[in-house]
Amino acid sequence: MSVIVARYTDPIEAQIACGLLQAEGIDVHLGDANMALANWEWRLAIGGVKLHVRDDQLAQAQDIIRRLDAGEFQLGVEDDPEADAPLPVTRESGSSRAAWIALVLFQIPLPWRRRP
Repeated sequence: MSVIVARYTDPIEAQIACGLLQAEGIDVHLGDANMALANWEWRLAIGGVKLHVRDDQLAQAQDIIRRLDAGEFQLGVEDDPEADAPLPVTRESGSSRAAWIALVLFQIPLPWRRRP
């Protein structure tokens, strides 16, 4: 027999909790996840996405969900090796800028534009 251990209005958050429970060795099933993704306006009406676990694993699953909600599994700065890396200033290269300037100056027609 399975019982509902948690409900989530966000299907992505439910997937994260499901993955954590599976990583801890708990058999878990997501109920109504596809319905919540396909019809987002129905999420509250159907009761959200439900995490179902077996009766004998309920206490362990509740403890893990409680720890997840408390933020115990959040990554810290020391866990991210690229936290101090500078962000790129721009994504454009010199050649893409030169191509844009040539396009504007010489009015080169784009191949996907329709011609009148």
